[in-house]
Amino acid sequence: MQPTVKARTALPYQTSERRERFALVAHNLLVLSDVHLGNDLVHAVQPDAPRRESTADHRDRALAGLFDWYRERRQGGRPWKLVIAGDFVDFVGMSVSPPESGISTPLDPSDRELGLGGAEDHTIYKLRCVARRHAQVFASLARFIAAGNTLVVVRGNHDVDFHWPAVQSEFIAQLAAFAPVTHERVHFSPWFYYEEGRVYVEHGHQYDRYCSHENVLHPVSPQDERRSQRSLSDILLRQVVRPTRGLLETGHERATAVDYIAFGARLGVGGLVGLATRFALAVATLFSVWRGHQTQSALRVREKHEGLMGELAARLGLGLDRLRALSSLHVPPVTTSFTRLARTVMLDRILFGAAGALALGLAILLSPAALHAGVAVAAVASVLFVVNFAVFRGRRDIEPSNELRDRAARVATLFPAAFVVMGHTHLPEVHERSGSQSVYVNLGAWAGHEEEDSRPEGAEAPSAASRTHFVLLSAADGGDGSEVAELRVWDATSGPRKFVSVSDEPKSPLA
Repeated sequence: MQPTVKARTALPYQTSERRERFALVAHNLLVLSDVHLGNDLVHAVQPDAPRRESTADHRDRALAGLFDWYRERRQGGRPWKLVIAGDFVDFVGMSVSPPESGISTPLDPSDRELGLGGAEDHTIYKLRCVARRHAQVFASLARFIAAGNTLVVVRGNHDVDFHWPAVQSEFIAQLAAFAPVTHERVHFSPWFYYEEGRVYVEHGHQYDRYCSHENVLHPVSPQDERRSQRSLSDILLRQVVRPTRGLLETGHERATAVDYIAFGARLGVGGLVGLATRFALAVATLFSVWRGHQTQSALRVREKHEGLMGELAARLGLGLDRLRALSSLHVPPVTTSFTRLARTVMLDRILFGAAGALALGLAILLSPAALHAGVAVAAVASVLFVVNFAVFRGRRDIEPSNELRDRAARVATLFPAAFVVMGHTHLPEVHERSGSQSVYVNLGAWAGHEEEDSRPEGAEAPSAASRTHFVLLSAADGGDGSEVAELRVWDATSGPRKFVSVSDEPKSPLA
């Protein structure tokens, strides 16, 4: 997808009062998201998968080059504040076998069959595996921080397990193995990062019903509070996509049940049966999650979340009502509604097809003459077509870009900012809504993708990693008293270059 940008005559922060305030900003901002380190560690369910993938190695070299480049080039003498807006580590997408020792949370059947899940100690072990596999990235990030810069990690849906305190400490310890990194230089944001009037950053998954969490500040499972809660997309990724060779996690926006059946058929009879079995088990897990939302334990988790929201409001100096208003913009997970969940996993289509086949059979059997049978079949087929068309029209587009754009404009009314920045979609974009006082920026992604020819036939081709990041310089460094804001793409040969500018006039590239 090509980024979009509209011409503007004046950026919302270009007033004398704000210009003076931002000239005193003690740091410049560097923002990126969706790196998905560890998404190639899938060997618990794919033992024959390559131990190293060229796409992951290329991503590691590019990201390490980016960190080193900005570490060596401060602007205006100001340090960088790097905000990673979610999905830096792919705790959900990896499939790592349990170690022989060193974990205390009991293994459940899913941990043994599909790899370690979202318990705190399980996640620590997975993080150590990631740090070993992606040592080049960890080393360059550690050097970046040790040079006097700051890191803020905002949680996404794939690294929601950063909510565990011990996982945060382990992350810092892994960085400190490469360079002197202290806790004072690394911060973890449970929800968003905000500089009043300047920038608001969050991952964006809370506006995607297939990836959102009911309790963003306390995302634990009501069925077992020692484990993180999983969304619909998490469960399908873990139980269906990862164990199925050739099935990608992206590009499913327009795929239908028929497309997946055709994909399964290409795997052979055994492959089709295996895929159907995995899907059925995943559906059972999803309805188990739905039941968990209705329990007394779920009420206790919500109460804990409310307490944490009050603590966050006090810590940030924000009104609790303001945070609640922001939370009200979130879309509820599809797993909280039986009807929506059933429609999402196509149970309505399956039951509808079975009922249609039964109705056709009865129509033929009960019709005394062939002519009557033909009329009955035509009538039933017409009804089935009309109902099927109505059901299809009623389905939502699962690609969340429109939802994120809409919510970004509404977020800006609660948290005024020149830029509302998100990730999640992997589609880099700069968009200004008419009448809005803020610009929406989507950061794109650093994660690579596998070959396109193995996806289901109806699925769209996955987008390549954009290698994009957002830079926001202090007003004092803009030359004309305005901030420099650019969405940039990393070029391994020449360094960062402008991807699309969100400033009125072109600015000189950083030197």
